[in-house]
Amino acid sequence: MADLSFTGACTGCGACLLTCPTHAIRPSGGRLHVREERCTGCGECVEICPVDAIRLDRDHHNHNEEAG
Repeated sequence: MADLSFTGACTGCGACLLTCPTHAIRPSGGRLHVREERCTGCGECVEICPVDAIRLDRDHHNHNEEAG
């Protein structure tokens, strides 16, 4: 599980939806949300976002892997 969040800069373009290999990002209520149980922390969504609206806390992700 990774700590992934969207900033207010998100335009809802959907590039991250198409890129996520685990389909962890979904639209809901006019916004994009992360299914944390599916997110592996790969960062592909962060790389593809044209407005840098996605934040991934890799330290949080690595800590969860070590604790699990």
